[in-house]
Amino acid sequence: MGKRIICGCVVLGIVACLIGCQKSDNYELMKESKQQVLPIYEKKDAEVQGEKCALETLQDVYKSDYILEEWKIEKIGEPGGIFCNDEAVLISDKKTDCIFEVDYAGNILKEVGGTGSGEGEFISPSAITMCNEKIYVLDQGNNRIQVLDKELDYIEEIKLKNTQSTDPNYIPEVLSVNQESIYVTGVSLENPVVDKYTDGKLKEIGSNFIGSIYSCNNQIYLINSMVRYYDEANDSFGALTSCPEWLMTIKDNKLKKLCELPNGLNISSFLLTDRGIICVSCAGAAVYRLSENGKYEETITYIDGLEDEEIPQISINEKEEYFIVMPNARKIFKCFKGEN
Repeated sequence: MGKRIICGCVVLGIVACLIGCQKSDNYELMKESKQQVLPIYEKKDAEVQGEKCALETLQDVYKSDYILEEWKIEKIGEPGGIFCNDEAVLISDKKTDCIFEVDYAGNILKEVGGTGSGEGEFISPSAITMCNEKIYVLDQGNNRIQVLDKELDYIEEIKLKNTQSTDPNYIPEVLSVNQESIYVTGVSLENPVVDKYTDGKLKEIGSNFIGSIYSCNNQIYLINSMVRYYDEANDSFGALTSCPEWLMTIKDNKLKKLCELPNGLNISSFLLTDRGIICVSCAGAAVYRLSENGKYEETITYIDGLEDEEIPQISINEKEEYFIVMPNARKIFKCFKGEN
């Protein structure tokens, strides 16, 4: 009888040890990610503690005389996205579910759309861009991209992946296009990737990417605005803005880092120009110019309320005037150089 009791205790001890040593699937996912371009950090890692945040030590430099003003357009009540072309500005409006073409004097030239799910109708249109004289609109409420010609007439639609069962809180928010493919992303803690659509076919790339995308000279560039982290105490994932950020590109359907950027800017929209990287920093409530190597060069402007935005959008015209849409504030700002 005594031997049985001793053996039973040994077996229970082994089981308890195995249970204590077993790691969760989330933990293993975090460990596996260390080999990826964008890893999942542990909550205790120094990189995500905010101690290296560039905003703590940034000294503003003003090299250009920029003026900031709110750009009010009649009938546009909730701007969602903006794109500047040579003659006019294209603006999506979530309030009217319309797309507006507006000249640089602020006059509405054309208005198309309306609420619905048919061709040329929208529900909460947001990001907007243009490539090869075609206009691409992220039609959030209909989970699709609508393609228009330069006259704003409907051409076709691209259905986006359905995430209702796997990631119900995911909303596609960022859109970029080159000659070959369409790139879409948004904020997700379940499956943070970039969705690449080529001839209607989907390929997910860029594990753990949360950020913005920009097309320049037919090349796709990306900046992460957040990083993903693992909270062992709750066995869950989260996202932090006080983190390392990189300018990246896509090569062979994989992310490739080009240069490191100032830590913790929370860059949520950006442009690449011959003057460097023009970036919208929500954490800094400012538009900054960085060098092509990612070094801080100057502060272009501060914008009140930018710290409350999630996905602003910036565009530039031939005169190097910047137009920034702030969806949460329901405002558009114009930033331009003053006369010397």
